[in-house]
Amino acid sequence: MTELHPGGGLRLGGVDHIALVTWDPAATCDFYTQVLGLPLVHAITATGWLKEEFPDFVHFFFELGKGNYLAFFYFFGLPEEEPAGDLMHRSRHLAFHVDTEEEMLAWREKIKSHGVRVTHPMQHELLESIYFDDPNGIQLEIARPLRPFGDVDARDAELTLVALADVAGKADATVQDMWRRKAEIVRTHAGKEHS
Repeated sequence: MTELHPGGGLRLGGVDHIALVTWDPAATCDFYTQVLGLPLVHAITATGWLKEEFPDFVHFFFELGKGNYLAFFYFFGLPEEEPAGDLMHRSRHLAFHVDTEEEMLAWREKIKSHGVRVTHPMQHELLESIYFDDPNGIQLEIARPLRPFGDVDARDAELTLVALADVAGKADATVQDMWRRKAEIVRTHAGKEHS
């Protein structure tokens, strides 16, 4: 069901599914059903989808709960891609939510019991997380909130993204340039409020 945003506009109702690619469907299915305990709930098979040269595939879905799914494509005859570099590997990840530290630590022990390397808990701003890889080299995260997002966080995010948009793409732009631009925006906004 589509929800209306309090401001009157449309609002998305969450994530239906996230789709990734696997070259080893057996290991992928075993990992997600056995290590993470996600039920395999659906599979689509197709040939020539969208256009004739599109490879034949199987698209299979695991249930995450609350109407959310994780899906994988297996493309027949598609050569395996080179692994992403370390920066892209760490940046492109999927984070699962838990509510408490106890749940996160229990997941850490369960994952380790399957011989999967998993990090110690790491705190970063409003989250504490553990990280590990699936058989496809996809980095996964289990995260718990340290506190809920608030209005101040949304306002800060808005200011940050406006400043980032102003400096991104400029030659040799740095995070310090973005912080300076953000400070200028804050000062200008504060000046208008006091006039």
